[in-house]
Amino acid sequence: MSAQAHTPTRANASRLRADQVDTLVTHALNAPMSVVDNTLRVVYVNASFARWFQRTPAEATGLMLADLYGSEALDQIQGHIDRVLSGETVHYQRQIANPAGEAEWHNVSLSPWLDDDGQVLGFVSIALRVHELKITADALRAANQRVASHMENSPLAVLEMDASLRLLHCSSRASQWFAWTLDEVRGHQLPKVLPSRWDNTPLSEALSRLQSGQELQNRSELTVQRTDGSTLHTVWFNSALLDPQGRVESLMSQVENVTERVMAAEQLWPEAPQTSIASLLDRSVQMSKICSALKLTPAEARVAVLLTEGHPLKRIAQMTDLSIHTVRSQVKSALNKQALHRQVDLVRRVMSIR
Repeated sequence: MSAQAHTPTRANASRLRADQVDTLVTHALNAPMSVVDNTLRVVYVNASFARWFQRTPAEATGLMLADLYGSEALDQIQGHIDRVLSGETVHYQRQIANPAGEAEWHNVSLSPWLDDDGQVLGFVSIALRVHELKITADALRAANQRVASHMENSPLAVLEMDASLRLLHCSSRASQWFAWTLDEVRGHQLPKVLPSRWDNTPLSEALSRLQSGQELQNRSELTVQRTDGSTLHTVWFNSALLDPQGRVESLMSQVENVTERVMAAEQLWPEAPQTSIASLLDRSVQMSKICSALKLTPAEARVAVLLTEGHPLKRIAQMTDLSIHTVRSQVKSALNKQALHRQVDLVRRVMSIR
């Protein structure tokens, strides 16, 4: 005959007796617990609570709270005690000095102790140590506040979106530039709140590549026609954040307002109205370098650059909407400043800088 394994059943499970429960709560519960009557006299404490005051449970029982806490510490929590004695369950967080004198953070819960008629006889207090959690949470909160402060102080507008381009947060600078408030646009998709044509724009294509996972970061341009009729030229620096599974979790765009530089470049290069923002800014940077290095005015530098591109003086006059005499005067001034006599030498000088 084969032996059959014995399998315990629920009917055979151990049951806790009332005295065992008392022993577990009093001696094994690693959280300070006490019961206090409505005169603030201690009627019960467990061993963990008593250790905080370097007493035994028997020594702490029967004392007034002021005898254990001291009047100053009791004043700090008196408001919470008043609430629980009025029948309210109270939760709060405070630092409590441990037996070694070190302050530790605890979550404290106060529950009313009621009789059969619902009258408040006192309250039950239990404290859970959350010191490391509190320290970590405070550090994280401080870090988030620093990041938020940097976002607000940045000369760039910052927008945070989910994987579907729904706005989660934007800095005040974004609100200012795009004429919206965060409360108005939170939860709305970016294409629906930007006052601009969206389909087939460089920004739309750039963000689509991030959404699909083709890229983790990119750069794009967007010209926005604002509701007041003004034009906003922007450069967007976009990035994607992935979750542990490698899926796109959120997107962030940091936006630079380059309107003033673009308008200045367009004035210098009116012959190229369809030039991209990046190209205009590059030419603007080149112009600044040439003006600085050769001590030329912007008008003189523009004529000199057009000479390097092979345009004759008559064509330059047409392109800049100037008279041929003005163009010749600008070329002559640029030559004199460089102590040169031939246009070809001026072209070489400019080319060496570009």
